[in-house]
Amino acid sequence: MNIQKLGNPTSVGFAALSVSIVLLCLYVLLPATSPKVLEQTLVPDKVISEERLVPSYDPLTVQPAVPLVQPAQSAQQALQQLEMETQQQPQQYQAHALAFNQEDYSKQKVYYTDKVIVLTYHHIDEKENGITISPKRFKSHMQRLKKEGYNVISMEHFLHFIKSGAQVPQNAVLITFDDGYESFYTQAYPELLRLGFHATKFIVVDSIDHPKSPRLTWDQMREMKENGMSFYSHTYDHHDKVKAGTGSSNTLMPMLTNPIYVEAEQRLETDVEYRTRIKQDLLKAEKRIGEELGPQYRLLAFPFGAYNNAVLEVGKAMGIELFFTTQEGINHKGSTEIYRVHAGAAYVSEDDLMWKMKLYHKK
Repeated sequence: MNIQKLGNPTSVGFAALSVSIVLLCLYVLLPATSPKVLEQTLVPDKVISEERLVPSYDPLTVQPAVPLVQPAQSAQQALQQLEMETQQQPQQYQAHALAFNQEDYSKQKVYYTDKVIVLTYHHIDEKENGITISPKRFKSHMQRLKKEGYNVISMEHFLHFIKSGAQVPQNAVLITFDDGYESFYTQAYPELLRLGFHATKFIVVDSIDHPKSPRLTWDQMREMKENGMSFYSHTYDHHDKVKAGTGSSNTLMPMLTNPIYVEAEQRLETDVEYRTRIKQDLLKAEKRIGEELGPQYRLLAFPFGAYNNAVLEVGKAMGIELFFTTQEGINHKGSTEIYRVHAGAAYVSEDDLMWKMKLYHKK
């Protein structure tokens, strides 16, 4: 019988060992492909891209898939998290830091002292309406203020006047704008700079984060803040109206001041749910402003000028210092609900503005 020689046993063993090493390397180096990955590679690219665009979980966003028992608990947890993230050190009001030379104003006519008139504007555009004035009209207002001897102060100065009795110049005026229109940067800001005026913009923060029409950007606000402008809250996204009832009472009301009607459960929010919602909104606004513009005082301008005791209680508890209304009047030290004179309408000429302000000189 012929026996075929297979070769040297040592060579055979070495070959087998080499094959084993190669297989082991392949096993280690090649990534394991899970069933999920295999499944994703089989679906169209469009589906994969959509899957990757799903936003991460936001505790402030209602998640429809969560059982009905969870929202209240989740809202409370989100609120606690926001409170931790927006903790604020108490502010100290240093009146001496705002000292000024009264002699600088000695030649001016005195209309009033130790009081401040706050003006309100919204938008500047050639198409005027109840909250929009033309660039020409706005410039005429500002130039008339200067000519007639009104002294424009900053928001910080005003805050110190209200809270700690800091001295203000005679005929003191504070200029404010509501909402987040870009025209504050393109139209108002150049004129304010030219005249050396300060101004404050109350922004609806969500409209800045997710603009649907020309709005200010955070970069623009940072630039303006370096030049004497200031920016505070007009809520995060509560500048809106919602259903606040059923049947004949199912009317649209400001969402900051009204419990929302829950369609799925045929009921209104409870008082706890309502207060939790508005506190979440106000805290989220403060958080975003702080993230983008740095630490600052907490102030709030009410959307539609609407407010109630619940809003005041929630706001004060979270450290809001001043509340800006749409009620007209003049402001004295110590009052935290601020009167404002509406100046930014098509029917308010520079003469009309002077007349409106004169109404409050002796108040």
